[in-house]
Amino acid sequence: MQARFFPFVILIAGLLLACAQKQTVTTTKTAPTPPTEPQTKGHYDGPRFGGPGKTDSLFFSMERTPCFGQCKAYRINVYRSGYATFEGRSNVELEGMHFGHVGKDTLATLLREAEKIQFFELEDKYDSNVTDLPSSIIRIVGGNRDKRVYARVGTPAKFRSYFEQAEGLLFPLPWHPLPAQE
Repeated sequence: MQARFFPFVILIAGLLLACAQKQTVTTTKTAPTPPTEPQTKGHYDGPRFGGPGKTDSLFFSMERTPCFGQCKAYRINVYRSGYATFEGRSNVELEGMHFGHVGKDTLATLLREAEKIQFFELEDKYDSNVTDLPSSIIRIVGGNRDKRVYARVGTPAKFRSYFEQAEGLLFPLPWHPLPAQE
């Protein structure tokens, strides 16, 4: 009887070891090296792209909400590693969930242009009691800063221009469909 269970015990032990080794590999990722440029006022303390944690964290998010007309509605999330997701909701060429990759140069451009328009000093919300207009939302996380701007009415021109610039950088990426999760 024991001889029949011996191969089963060996199989279970092998699986446990494989899982333990896989966990070791996935938990030993190192955080990106902080920027080497001098830290002056207005620069980040820590990673320039994403939060301070060792795992891949959100760096940039942009969203356009629906309106009562034919406005495009979507959300794009870009992570520290460059991994990005596109969720096309309505009136966009790609509907549903997609993924792509953003190069470090594009990450740097998004941050540099945000700093140029003083994104982190903008108001958190530009809005009014108007219901038919789409909202434009951008969130940037870098180092010790996490800023989200919700814009619908009375939005500064520099924010609108930055939003269009970000669309121009991210929309043309080669987006690939994500398999539906069941």
